[in-house]
Amino acid sequence: MTIIDIIFYAIFISQIFLISYYYPKKTYDRNMYILRNYPASKYPKRYKHSKYAYPSEALHKTIRRYLGFNLAIALFGLGLLIAMAASDYTPSGIKENQQIMFVMLFFILQVVPYIILEISTYNWLKNMRSAAKNTTRKAELSPRKLFDFISPLYIAIAVLALISWVVYYLYNKGFTTPWDWQSYVTIVGMTGMNLVFIGMGYKYLRGKKLDPHQAYKDQRQFIKTMVRVFVFASILMSLQRIVFDAINQNGWDMFEPVAMSIYYQVVIIFGIGQVLRMFKIENIDFDVYKEEPWLV
Repeated sequence: MTIIDIIFYAIFISQIFLISYYYPKKTYDRNMYILRNYPASKYPKRYKHSKYAYPSEALHKTIRRYLGFNLAIALFGLGLLIAMAASDYTPSGIKENQQIMFVMLFFILQVVPYIILEISTYNWLKNMRSAAKNTTRKAELSPRKLFDFISPLYIAIAVLALISWVVYYLYNKGFTTPWDWQSYVTIVGMTGMNLVFIGMGYKYLRGKKLDPHQAYKDQRQFIKTMVRVFVFASILMSLQRIVFDAINQNGWDMFEPVAMSIYYQVVIIFGIGQVLRMFKIENIDFDVYKEEPWLV
């Protein structure tokens, strides 16, 4: 076993801990804090729209399942590492053995609980919006502008990173070399992903707020958080492509599994990690979920 194999084991253990335990546990604690401190009896607008007879219990069960699913994936990942170590498998040979998809597939498995929780949250908020249609709501009159939520510097870095990757990619391919189907797929794929980021950012920036009761300051903080997530995602994607193109061009295949694992962790840190850091639960105004005095 080489030093790069030892590094892979250490980095992969970090991936398991960070994605399948650390952030799921923080998300679980966050939701449990809300359930304990902002119950349905005092903050009915968070719960009364629910299709469940006992929404608090349903939420508790959902978040427990989310944590349990993540812990099961963490144990599965640790089991894989133990099996690899016991069989003297060398991770540095994953690329040569055509098994590089293992790292990617495990990350996809790790992301599944996050996606399920996001879908559940979206459906919860959708029901909340539906229940609030007949209530009087205040609208924000001032237009929301992009640079109110993120520095132009970050936008410039995102554009520069994308241009840098395109130039580097075409340089390696040869500027005068005719494009093959892989070149078209790569360029179109990167362009498409950035358009998705732009579209999602625009939806948060100009669209209706997901939570109809959300306080004005919380809405702006949430928009700021999500816009930063999408801009940083674009930057990271461009940098990732540059790094992996360099690995492939220079024959550094043994470093690719380590690089992939590090990239996935950075994505989560600047994704769900940034949401948890910027949209702190103690700063949210929960009074908006109380019943209006004249309805009590």
